[in-house]
Parts: sequence; C-alpha cells; structure tokens
Amino acid sequence: MKLRNRKRKEYIEMCQEQFDDMYHFYQKLGYTDQQCDKFTSSCFGADIRIRNDVPYNHNWDLRRKEDRPPVDFSINYFAPTKMARTRMPMPTEEICFDMGAAIPCAAPQEPEWNTAETKNVPETEISSPLDKPQMIFSANVNTASWSYIRNKISTGNRIDPNFVRIEEIINSYRYHLKKPEKDQLFSISAEHSECPWNQNSELLLIGLKGKKADKKVQQNLCFLVDVSGSMSDQWLLVQMSLAAIISKLGKKDIISIIAYSDKTVTIAKKMNCGNIDKCIDAVLSIDGIGGCTYGSEGLENAYAYLSDHYKKDANNRLFIFTDGDFNFGITSESGLSDYIYQKRQTGIYLSIVGYGAGNFKDNKMEALAENGNGNYTFVGNPEDVLDNLWDKLISNLVTIAKDVKISVELNPYYVKEYRLIGYDARVLTQKEFHDTEKAADGIGSEHNVIALIEFKKGTADLTYSTRYVSHKSKDNKDEFAFIEIHYKTPDNIDSVMTCSIGINDLNNKTDNIKIAALLAAFGLYIKSSAYKGSLDIPMLRKLLSEAKPENYDKYSHFGIIHQYMQYDT
Repeated sequence: MKLRNRKRKEYIEMCQEQFDDMYHFYQKLGYTDQQCDKFTSSCFGADIRIRNDVPYNHNWDLRRKEDRPPVDFSINYFAPTKMARTRMPMPTEEICFDMGAAIPCAAPQEPEWNTAETKNVPETEISSPLDKPQMIFSANVNTASWSYIRNKISTGNRIDPNFVRIEEIINSYRYHLKKPEKDQLFSISAEHSECPWNQNSELLLIGLKGKKADKKVQQNLCFLVDVSGSMSDQWLLVQMSLAAIISKLGKKDIISIIAYSDKTVTIAKKMNCGNIDKCIDAVLSIDGIGGCTYGSEGLENAYAYLSDHYKKDANNRLFIFTDGDFNFGITSESGLSDYIYQKRQTGIYLSIVGYGAGNFKDNKMEALAENGNGNYTFVGNPEDVLDNLWDKLISNLVTIAKDVKISVELNPYYVKEYRLIGYDARVLTQKEFHDTEKAADGIGSEHNVIALIEFKKGTADLTYSTRYVSHKSKDNKDEFAFIEIHYKTPDNIDSVMTCSIGINDLNNKTDNIKIAALLAAFGLYIKSSAYKGSLDIPMLRKLLSEAKPENYDKYSHFGIIHQYMQYDT
C-alpha cells in the first residue's frame, strides 16, 4: 500500500521579544499596521510562529523548520511481520525514535566549520617620499568589513584579522567635512595631529566629500535574490533588506525581482513603487528554492533583464543579495572579476549586500563590487539594514563619480617617511593611475573618503641609490602635499581634479581627525598590525574618552569599541 501524501509546511519560529523587535523594525520603516502584519506573518514561503520556549537569536540566522504530521497508526502502512517473542538485549547507547514531535530528541552537536573566504593582503609598507613619491590608491566607500566586524563583536565571536579593512572602518563614519562648492564634484580638506601610537610620528588626514546628488532621478532597480540552500537561514534578513529599500523609494521609481539558486525565476517585472502593497506582495511571493548556487546565470539573467528595460534618464542599478557562495557556473574570484568587468560597459551599476558567517565569501563580493561599478555592504542584523540600506540608501544608490583614483604626494622637504593606513588591497601603480580603463571604486552622493597617513617629519633622503635618477628636495617650501584625483563622470567623461595642501592648512584640527585616529587605532589593534606601535587597551580607552560624545548607541562605532574592550580585558 502506498504512503499517503503528507504535505509539509515550512515555518520560522522565534520568541515574542524577537517577534516584537521585527514588528517594530517594519514600523520604523513607515509601513502601516496592516503592512507590518503582512511582513511579520511569513517569509519566503514559510510561516512565522511565536514560541516562548526558544531563545532570542541575536544572529538573526533563523533556520526554517518543517511540520511533520504525526503518524496515523490507523493506517496500515506496512504489512505485518511475524516476530519471535525473544527478549532483545538492551543497547549500550540510548536509542531515540523520532515520531513527529511525540518523543523529544537531543539535538546532535553541530561540528565546527568555517568556509568563509577573504583576501589575505599584505599591509602597505613605510616609504620615503623620494623613493616612492606618490601613494596611489582607489577610493573605497564600502562598509562590509566594518559591518562584519561589529556583528562579530556584538555576538561575542572571534574576528579574523584578514576581514579587517581599516579604511572601511574609518570611512563608515559620517564626518563633518566641508561641502563642495557649487561647481565642484568633491571638496578636499586636510587636518593634522600627533600620532597616538607612535610618539615619533604624526598624522595627516586628507578628506574628500562628494556633492549631494539630485534625489529626483528615477530609480530603475532589479533585486537579484539568492535563495539557494546556503542562504536558507538568512532569508528573514533579506526580506527585511528588501522592505527597507522599497520604503525609501519614490512613487515613480521602478523595481523588479529575480530569484536564483540552481535555476532563475522572475518574480516581478517593472513594479511602480507608488503601489506599496503590490510591492509587498511581490516580496512575500518569493519562495525558497534551495539547491546549489548558479550565481553567474543569475547575474547574466538580471543584467539581460535590466538591459532590455534600460531607462536612459534613470539610475539603472542591480542589487544582489547573497552570501557570495557561487558553486556552479563561474565560481572563481578571477573568473567573476573578468565577467563582471564586461558588464561595466552596460551603464548598469551594481550594489552587493552580503549575508552569513561560516559560508561568507567576502573575496568574491569585493571583486564583483570593485570591477562592476559597484558598492558592497554586509548585513548581519536589523541594525545593519537600517544603517546601510535605509539611512545611507541615497549615497549607495546614486553614483556621482566612477573609477575614482587618488594620488597623494608629500613634500620630501618636510616628510622623511610615510605610510598610508589601510587601502592595502586598493593600492595602484602609476600606470594603473593613468590607465582610464583600469577599474576602480566609485563615490556616491555625499560619500566621505578619508585617507589617514602616518608620517615622520624631517627632510627625506634616498634609501636606495640609483645610477641614473637624481632626487632633490622640493623648492616650493609653502606646499606640504599635492593631491591629484582621476575619475569618470557618470557619462564616462575622463576628468582630473588637483589640490595643493599648504603648510598653513596643517593648523586645521577638528573632531574629524580625533575620530579617524580612534577608528584607525582600533583597526590596527584588532588586525594585530605590524604597525600598531604602542597600541593597547588603555590607549584605546583613552582615545575613546577623548573622541566619543557623552551618549552613544551600543551598536555605533563608539559602542562597539567599548564592547570590544570589555571582552578583551
């Protein structure tokens, strides 16, 4: 006799406190009570249920479960078998029969595993301004490293130093930099202070601030959602991310949704954001497909779709929500870099939102963002969603400059040696600086880019002599540094901006350099940098007390550093 078909219903369970926090999250986005009820009733085809006997999951990696209907013993599933009436020996280990939820079983211990991937990039070295006149690097406004670090700290987990990109920690803070003039794309400012962790050095801050973009530009967005098996415990955060972006869009903006795993499914096409309920229904209709991750096919389909529905006067952007675990099709970092580089020519921008922990492929998402006119952030809880995808949405949506490359040249009459803090994976050669086809990161509306340079005062000497090249100190003693920025406008026009930093400009000092120094010190310490000098917890505590405001949120930069110091001590 055949088994009766027993349909299993998937669900996500959480305690009342976590459910309330989720509900308040949607309320903060501005959704009505009815819309909040919709979002909190299900997620990607799974019901959301309240069970007060489950703990609060601070990682928000809530796995889906299945209802297993109890076995109906009135049905004769199997033919009866004659058994001899002999006494069976007692087992040496307890045997547990799982018949639905009738008999509780102890869950097996999950093995410790970690297949997360990131680049192991050597730190930039100390240089002489005569041996290496220019420090050249790509702008980096990504926040993934900082978001990943603060998630690890807030949940009491160890930080892998390779995930620490100090410039992303520094640039994730909102500084009070001067705004660009009306005819300028960027403003450039400089500040100077002593170096806390090296008494023989000083710090130079070079700050760029992008202009405020026109918010009236129509958004034509395609959401590409990874619903493969490796993302199954992140789908609740993905749904919250989609809801956050939609809540910030205007009535004339357009969204489309494509889901992918081992196959690609178009969920919704060209929905007008003026109809919020229709957009919500589309998000709720996404179902967990499971299976492997055919990421390259998902990207191919999404780019093809946006190319077919390209709007000339709009911001055409692809959002991909994934853990970066591409295990089918194009899977290597280099292969993805080459593939996505070709897509730059389409005029479609890219935003990557990363999720997960043990299976998190940071290196692949970094490569996609850097080579695809993109930006990259990380989400590990609702606070990340609010910070990166709601508060900073306009900055991440509207690109004001592409392929931004920065050169800083220090006057060897005043600077004996220097080292750029961070940007280890963004360092460029002179050839790459002048190569207009070399991919680099972009800058969005009102983005900050901070370069913090540790230097020693004095007149530079040649560390290594050369046969044919002779270096002499600069004759211009009024100039301390020279800044040159190469970039492309959104219309692909190659442009150059230059600025001189005078000796008198070094007298400028605001809270910006105090905070940047604190964040740099924190990054150097948790990275176990070879250049951290005398940095220790007491020094971090001192820098925090000097830089922080009186009140701060526990998930802010100051709150996370304070929390880390408590763990470390």
